[in-house]
Amino acid sequence: MKLSALSTKRRVFASIAATGLVVAGLTAAPISPANAAAALCGKGMATKVELKDMKPFVPSSKVGKKPNLPKTIAWANTSNAEFFLQITDAMKKSAESRGLKFITAIANDNSDKNIQQIESFMQKGIGALALQPLDQVAQAPLMQRAIDKGIAVMALVTPPSTNQAIADQYKVGYKQGTEAAKFITAKLGGKAKVAYFNWDKVSVLKARHQGVLDGVKTAGAGVEIVSDIETTAITNDAGFQATSTLLQAHPDVNVFLGGDTIILGSLAAIKAANITNPDLYLSGIDGDEQAIAEVAKGGIYRASFAFAYPLMGYAWGQFAADWLEGKSIPTVMSFNAIPLDSAASIAAWKAAMKNPAASWKDAKTYFTMLGNISFGTCNQYIKYAA
Repeated sequence: MKLSALSTKRRVFASIAATGLVVAGLTAAPISPANAAAALCGKGMATKVELKDMKPFVPSSKVGKKPNLPKTIAWANTSNAEFFLQITDAMKKSAESRGLKFITAIANDNSDKNIQQIESFMQKGIGALALQPLDQVAQAPLMQRAIDKGIAVMALVTPPSTNQAIADQYKVGYKQGTEAAKFITAKLGGKAKVAYFNWDKVSVLKARHQGVLDGVKTAGAGVEIVSDIETTAITNDAGFQATSTLLQAHPDVNVFLGGDTIILGSLAAIKAANITNPDLYLSGIDGDEQAIAEVAKGGIYRASFAFAYPLMGYAWGQFAADWLEGKSIPTVMSFNAIPLDSAASIAAWKAAMKNPAASWKDAKTYFTMLGNISFGTCNQYIKYAA
């Protein structure tokens, strides 16, 4: 997948999805005998616990052992694009609302610069570090050093970490599939010919693939999967070409599912083929701006499933403060796929993302929080990609 072909927002989700290829077997370097005594948080948890086997996060105001660290959170940003700056702004406001100092630096997708900036943060003194993957192999030793000092390390899909933001890909796919199934049952009499466009070359997305198929089949025996193919790329053009070819063989397909980028291409192909069936169902994943604009029109693009990325920034500001106060934070924060299926739901979504402080009160809508960890129990940090 060429990230240059993706929008800024898609690049973040690409990190969530594609990082599984890189970090699935990645763990932090073993603690050597020379520095073992200085590792405040021990060796961590190297054996992966499946999400379904993790206990729900239980928030508590109970105060335990506190780290003797500066009340500062550092955000190792990788891009100055507007979308990333929204995450930055949310994190800054969140941290400052809890009395923390917020510092950040932008690497502009330069791995060497990113590593230098993280080194600089640690030299200055911090109590929490937030980062997203750029070069996971290079970042992991620094993340381990931070944890060894008792620093809260909050990362997007990258180990080792005290809080890891992820997406449960099966759950994401199942949500897309079941929403399609509801439409099939209510509007199509339980009968549908379905086309799914997968991206199985990214291994973790195979779970999403299965989730979509399982979900759409809940509509019953009248559902037929007539096409399940991997596109040549994640571009509108790839979606257009794949759908154009599909329609030549199966002009009666009436449900199209995949990622927003591909399904926008499907929409263009349907229009180019002069297909005017008002009962078609198209849905995508990512909350792409062009996709939700189509949804808002009330046409055949019925839904896009979005993720609360700005709220992740706000969450990390709150978790940093809780950690430094000796309170518990979730070990894993899994994004929920939010269906945007009407102009009203889209307007509400946009308003919520612009006001993360208010939206945080309804955090359970946007995230599934799993596990508990605090400075006092920091030996429970995870060394695997959740």
